[in-house]
Amino acid sequence: MAETPFTNAAASEQPLLTIGDRSYPIADLNEEAQKLVMAVRDCEEQITQMKRRLNYLEIARRTLIQELTGRLPS
Repeated sequence: MAETPFTNAAASEQPLLTIGDRSYPIADLNEEAQKLVMAVRDCEEQITQMKRRLNYLEIARRTLIQELTGRLPS
């Protein structure tokens, strides 16, 4: 699984941004830093979605090749 710099703390705690060995409460970051956090999160979500789509396409491709192989003349 991909490494993510974000961690969800316990229900009573704030979400954290962890970079290296340091953690920062996201709510305490300035507005620009929070925008960058959201942009990184968006990138991570898109990467996850694209990896999922790629897996589906690889499965579809293998299935199509199997179907094609079964229809080729001997």
